[in-house]
Amino acid sequence: MNYEQEQKLEAQIARELKALPELAAPPTLIARVLAAIELRAALPWFRRSWQTWPAALQASSLLVLLAVFGGLCFAGWEVSQIGSAVAAQKLGGIFSAASAIWNALNALAGAMVLVVHKLGTGFLIGCGVAIAFAYAMFVLLGAAYFRLAFARR
Repeated sequence: MNYEQEQKLEAQIARELKALPELAAPPTLIARVLAAIELRAALPWFRRSWQTWPAALQASSLLVLLAVFGGLCFAGWEVSQIGSAVAAQKLGGIFSAASAIWNALNALAGAMVLVVHKLGTGFLIGCGVAIAFAYAMFVLLGAAYFRLAFARR
């Protein structure tokens, strides 16, 4: 469509929508909304949002959260003061474990590639066809058993 046709279509749709009458709300809507508001207001303080908690509880929870945050900051500062040698030693241990896992996975992948090369293409294609046939049988038998189980008698 070109720009002029889009503008005309947009204007026509706007006219049609403005010509529609106002929709009336269902008669039970006000009662349901008021009931939902009353239900929310009747919730205990710990089930409501933090802004609606009593002021004393807000203040005490804020103090607890600030204490936890301060403790975490202090712990982080202490850990940073331990020294780079200890941190390097710990990181070296982590990286050596990751390196060992990487080497083992590399060896397994190399062995798999060797097995695939030694088995031959015909054997691998046969295995793929057998797996596809088994999957198709599984799906077909599952569908048949499902129809049999839920058949109307």
